[in-house]
Amino acid sequence: MPFYNLLDPVMKNKYLKGAHLSERKFKEILKLFSEDLTATQIASISGVSRVTVNSYLKKIRLQIVRFCEAEMSVVALPSKPVAARQGVLQQGEADHAGLGKEMDRTVKPVIFGIYRSGSKVYTEILPDISRSMVQAVVRGRSILETIGTADRIRKFSGVVDLGQYRLYHLNHHQTDSQQRSITEDVDGFWALTKHRLAKFKGLNRNTAYLHLKECEFRYNNRTQDIYVVLLELLKNFPLNLS
Repeated sequence: MPFYNLLDPVMKNKYLKGAHLSERKFKEILKLFSEDLTATQIASISGVSRVTVNSYLKKIRLQIVRFCEAEMSVVALPSKPVAARQGVLQQGEADHAGLGKEMDRTVKPVIFGIYRSGSKVYTEILPDISRSMVQAVVRGRSILETIGTADRIRKFSGVVDLGQYRLYHLNHHQTDSQQRSITEDVDGFWALTKHRLAKFKGLNRNTAYLHLKECEFRYNNRTQDIYVVLLELLKNFPLNLS
């Protein structure tokens, strides 16, 4: 099967503005992405070049990031400014570049928090939190560097040291049944995330945030068909190649 490339004429595609692939072919790629295949596997099955597949997958993940961050700002972290989901998702390619710069800064730390709200979990990179701070809070110790940060750390249901692939559970003094439910969700999310991130060890660290938010998206939609969810998302907020 011949490989498609970006020199093909622009085709009509309601999910991808300025697309060089037919809507049918793009939906095939999206379906394979939903099944959690790698870019190499998707390229081999679809007949689309790996370069093109990687480009589309990055755009899909950026849209997932916007969706997750908009949802988190409204639901999980009400102390932060509320961003309207539609406004966030309709930002243009200039904002894609801005998001990339932000990720360059945020993915360097290896610590991120997991916040459970309802049946969903949300994640936040913690660039100013160190491993020793987390360990001190977990052990109930009071050391100078944790002053002013302990309360912030404790708002999370769990904290992950990605450098050591270690999850720390935080005690919020809930009832046994509440704590068990939170622990199950945090453990379930971390199991999914640890498995998925292990597949991308060789990737540039600037992509780690994309994959973390993708794990969040997949876990929060674990009872639904991810392909159908993504189709609806991209139908309402299509990708843009221009």
